[in-house]
Amino acid sequence: MRLLALGLLSFLALGGDLAAAVRTKVDLVNLTPDIRPGEKALIAMRFRCDPHFHIYWKNPGDAGQSPTVEWKEKAGTEIGAFVWPGPKLLDQSGVYNFIYEDETLLLMEVKVPAAAKGKLTFKGKAEWLECDDSGCWPHDKEVELTVQVGPGNAAYKYDPKLYPALRAPLTTTASSDGKSLTVVVPAGEKLAQTWFPERNFIAPTATAKQKQADGKVTFDLADATEKLDSGELVFTTRAADGGFVDIKAALGAAPAKGSPGPASTPPKTTTGEWLPWSPEAQAKALAEGKIVYVDFTARWCATCQVNKRVYTQGDVAKALAQAGVVMMKADWTRKDSVITAELGGYGRTGIPLNVFLKAGQPPAILSEALTGTEVTSALAAVVAGKAYQAESTTHTFAIWLLLAFGGGVLLNLMPCVFPMIGLKVLGFAKEAGAARSTVVLNGLLYSAGVIVSFLALALLIVGLKSGGSSVGWGFQMQSPGFVLGTCVLMIVLGLSLVGVFEIGVGLGGVSAGEGDGKVTTFLSGVLATVVATPCTAPGLGAALGFALDKDRSTGETLLFFVVIGLGMALPYLLLSVFPRLAAMLPRPGEWMESLKQGMSFPLFAYALYLLWVLNALVEDAAWVRDASLGLALIATACWILGRWGALHRTDVERVVAKAIAGLIFGGTLAYLYATLP
Repeated sequence: MRLLALGLLSFLALGGDLAAAVRTKVDLVNLTPDIRPGEKALIAMRFRCDPHFHIYWKNPGDAGQSPTVEWKEKAGTEIGAFVWPGPKLLDQSGVYNFIYEDETLLLMEVKVPAAAKGKLTFKGKAEWLECDDSGCWPHDKEVELTVQVGPGNAAYKYDPKLYPALRAPLTTTASSDGKSLTVVVPAGEKLAQTWFPERNFIAPTATAKQKQADGKVTFDLADATEKLDSGELVFTTRAADGGFVDIKAALGAAPAKGSPGPASTPPKTTTGEWLPWSPEAQAKALAEGKIVYVDFTARWCATCQVNKRVYTQGDVAKALAQAGVVMMKADWTRKDSVITAELGGYGRTGIPLNVFLKAGQPPAILSEALTGTEVTSALAAVVAGKAYQAESTTHTFAIWLLLAFGGGVLLNLMPCVFPMIGLKVLGFAKEAGAARSTVVLNGLLYSAGVIVSFLALALLIVGLKSGGSSVGWGFQMQSPGFVLGTCVLMIVLGLSLVGVFEIGVGLGGVSAGEGDGKVTTFLSGVLATVVATPCTAPGLGAALGFALDKDRSTGETLLFFVVIGLGMALPYLLLSVFPRLAAMLPRPGEWMESLKQGMSFPLFAYALYLLWVLNALVEDAAWVRDASLGLALIATACWILGRWGALHRTDVERVVAKAIAGLIFGGTLAYLYATLP
C-alpha cells in the first residue's frame, strides 16, 4: 500500500514530506566490546538530529535545555554523569547557543559489580529539547540497552578526541578588572578562536565576541548571569588535532569589592526562545526573582496559534526582554496530568491560558484572545507589583452564563469555525423563496445539532471526570484517531464543495428537504461543533473553568454547555426565524457557486493544520507519512466516485465506481486506524 500511495501522491502532485513530530532519534548504545565484572564500561546516549535541528550542550547558552536521563533500571551497576563532547556555536540573530547537530554521543561510565554475570539491562527515560529556526519542542523517550557480561558485545564506534574529559586538561591563569576577563593562552598550544565556558560567568554573547591577541583571550563580563569568583574557570575549545580540550584557568584576583561586575547586571533574556515548562523550572526561576510568563498551549488549539503572533510584535518583544521575562511553554498537545493539574489551579479546564508570575504576587491571568496592548499592560502591572486579571472570579452565576452565551456566539468568528460560515450563508441564500416553514425547520435542525453535540460533549467530560480522568475543553483533540477522522472529513467535504463529487448540500447548510435532508441539516450542526472544539472565544475559557469546577453540579455543568451551544447557533437561528434578515443576503446567482468552491480551500487548510497536529501526537514519522499518502488515496476514491458514479453514467459504471471508491476509501481508513501508534 505504501508504494501505491507514493505513486498516487506523485501523480497528484501532492509531494513533500511532513515534518516528523520528533526530529531527533534517541537510543542507548554500547561502546565496550568486553564487559568485565568489577571493571568499568562505557555506554552512550545517542542523539541523531534531522537536518537543521539541534540539541544543547551542558551549558546551553542564551536559551535552551540540556538533555537528561532518569534511570529506571541499572542492573545493579553505578552509572556516572554524561561525558560531553565539545559543542558548536550557533548564532540566531544575536542569540548565541552552544549546540549539537547531526549525531552526538553522550558518554556514561558504568561501574560493573564484581559479581555481575549474564545479561545487564539498562532502562531509562531520556528528555531533551530540540530546536530549529522556527521554534523549540521538548520530548522524552523510554530507552533500553541489554549487554552481556564478557566479550563479544557489539560496540559502537566513537572518537575519544571529541571528549575533553577523556584527555588531560590544559592549565593557565586568568585575571579580571570587573569589566572584562583575560585568560592566558597555554604556552605552545594552537587553539581555536572560540572558547566555550562551562558556566555563565561570561555571557554567550561574550563567547561569540571574545578577542584573542598577544597570547591572551579577553571576554566582556557584561550580561553574565553568574558571579565571577576566585577559583578555577573551565573552558572547552578545539585543539590542533581537531579534538576538544578543557582549559582550566586559575583566577588570580576577584573583582574589587563594589566594582561594577556581573552581579549588578540583570540577566540577559531573549524573546523567541521558549523553555519547556515544569513546576520545578517555574519554581526555580521565581526563586531567582525573575518574572515568568507561561503559555499553556497545544498544536490543536487554533486560538493558541493565533495568539502567538503577539510575541513577534516589536513593542511586546522589547518589553519582555527589558523586564528579563523567562518565557515558558506548557505544551498540552498530548495528555499531561501535570499540566492538567496546573490548569486546574487557575480554575481552568482548557486552553489557551497565558499568565505572568512573580514571587509574592498573585498570577496575572490574561484573556483567551491576546493583544499586544494587553500583554504589555499586564507586564507593566506585574513589574509595578500591582494585581492584574483579565476576568474577575467573583461573577454571579447569571453573569457566568452570559459569558458562556457570548463565548458561544463569538465561536463563529474563531479560525476553526470560519470554514463553516460561508457554507451557512450559502445555504440561507439558496433558501430564498422557499416556504417559511422549511427555512425555520432547517434553522431549528441545525441549532439542535449544535446544542445536542455540546450536551453530548458535556456528558462525556462529566463522565470521564467522575471516573478520575483529567480532561477539559478540546480533550478529544489529544486523540490521534479523532484528529485523523476530522482531517479526513475536512478533505472529503472540501472535495465535494469544489465539485469533485457530490455528497449532498445539507452539510453545508443548504436547504434540506425531507428524509435524509433533515438528517444532513442536523449533522451540519454536529460538524460545526466538532470543528469548534479546538477554539476558545474571549471569555469562554474562564466560563468553562467555572462550569467544570468541582463545586458545580452535573445539572449546572450541562446547562452551561447548552447555553454555549445556543449562543453558537443563535446567528443562524435568527436568520431562519426572521426572513427579513435572510432577505438582506444577495440573491441567488453565479456567486453562490464561486463561494461554494472558494470555501473548500479553508477546509483544505484546516485539514493540513490537523496533519500538523498529528505530527505532534504521533511519534512515528513513517505513520504520519502514510497518513498524508492515505489522504491522497481518499481523494482518489472521491474522484473516482464523482467521475464514474454520476447519474449520467450507466448503471454498471456507477456500481463499479462505487465499489472501487468504497474499497479504496474503506481500505485506506482501515489501514491507517489499524496501524495507528
